[in-house]
Amino acid sequence: MGNTNEHKDLPTIATLNLLLKGELSAVESYDRALPAVEDKPALRGDLQECRASHELRVERIRRAILDQGGEPIHSSGAWGIFAKAVAGGARALGWKTVITTLEEGEDHGVHQYEENMPRLDEEIHTLVATELFPEQQHTHNVMSALKRGATA
Repeated sequence: MGNTNEHKDLPTIATLNLLLKGELSAVESYDRALPAVEDKPALRGDLQECRASHELRVERIRRAILDQGGEPIHSSGAWGIFAKAVAGGARALGWKTVITTLEEGEDHGVHQYEENMPRLDEEIHTLVATELFPEQQHTHNVMSALKRGATA
């Protein structure tokens, strides 16, 4: 009852860790995808920009969790679509498949933010709504435009 961590908002910390898991997955996905676009400098630059955006979000979410008195997760764990798709190597898939798969991951990220924002306390909700979610929308838009170009 005299717990000094009573200020901890466990649903907020759990939700932030869920978002952190998605961001860690995104960084890993871009790391795995970049070899498929080594010979396409403009495309590689776009993927590196998206990866950097996700990396900044990883750091921002980790800080927010620590500020809330929580413990950030350190790994994305096994994570599905892209990990399975690149098991044989991103180069073997070809850059168009890699772009399509990354866009699907970005789309999942948008939905993950939309679903989880209501679970956050007011202060963290503001951070996510004004800083993190707009960045997620931006990386999704970049990948959507690349996907449209790849399938045109």
